[in-house]
Amino acid sequence: MTRRGFAHRLISTAALTATVSTSLATSFGLAAGAAAATDRTALGSVKQMRQLAGATFGKETRLLHLDDKVFQRDLLWTRDGGQLLVAMLDGSALSLGENAEVRLDESLGNNPVSSFLHVIGGAFRFNSGNAEKPATPPKINTPFAILSLRGTDVFGGRFEKSYDIFVFSGEVEVRNDAGAVILKPGYGTSLTARNVPPTRPKVWGDAKVKRARAMVGD
Repeated sequence: MTRRGFAHRLISTAALTATVSTSLATSFGLAAGAAAATDRTALGSVKQMRQLAGATFGKETRLLHLDDKVFQRDLLWTRDGGQLLVAMLDGSALSLGENAEVRLDESLGNNPVSSFLHVIGGAFRFNSGNAEKPATPPKINTPFAILSLRGTDVFGGRFEKSYDIFVFSGEVEVRNDAGAVILKPGYGTSLTARNVPPTRPKVWGDAKVKRARAMVGD
């Protein structure tokens, strides 16, 4: 065999080895990600989505598609132009607008007695459906206040200089370090910081309600 032929064989063998190694690593990574998800409690599945949306748990990130399951402790996220609707197994529903991040608390699926949705940023809409228990109303932790829900369909999202909460149905207590307000259907409040009290409840006009709906793809 010539020196050139020998060198060519070495290069071909190295390329094949690299290809196989990459394939195995990719397969192993996907399997590990799937295992990390299936080891946890399934909470619901994706029913509608637009653009880019995904879920992260620890160091594992996966893109979401229609009918994909979501799990306890998942961080759900969307990117520019993204929207997501997740139907929960307990009858509740969660919608996210673009550039949103919401963590599904560990207590979800285990008779929650504390906050079970942690909104890190972006617009959301949550309909509690049949998820509530009279003694332990579900809670949503937002950047500026904690929401306690009773028979509630609630929206949260940023409007210009404030983060606003609006109630479509039911009742919500909005509480932070500086005070609390109770919202009835058709009313909203504005938040600017944890140490600044929520504004006095105010009826939202049709234009603002439509804008809120559009933010979460409604």
